[in-house]
Amino acid sequence: MLKIAPCRFAGPLPNEIGNLCIAGHNYIDNTFFARISSLTFGDEIKIYGIDGNLVKYSVFNKTEVESSDLSCTEQNTYGKRIVTLMTCNSIKQTRIIIQAVEV
Repeated sequence: MLKIAPCRFAGPLPNEIGNLCIAGHNYIDNTFFARISSLTFGDEIKIYGIDGNLVKYSVFNKTEVESSDLSCTEQNTYGKRIVTLMTCNSIKQTRIIIQAVEV
């Protein structure tokens, strides 16, 4: 499935309480998550839920981890809505992680 679109990797459905983790390929031709490394603290991410409602999130964490590190999928969010975007860095064989919280 990741070849055709980013996918829910872990967590709740969009815009529910918890940590929605979305994984997407990092294609060189700027498709899918090729540009998430350009996101910075405070940038806005918009997610539409299954009900069609829009929720806005603000980036609060940006990191690069070993490909085996899945700690970013932790579901204890203390009642907050969090979105985690994850993609690979094919050059370094690591993962780029962007996390955002509902504003």
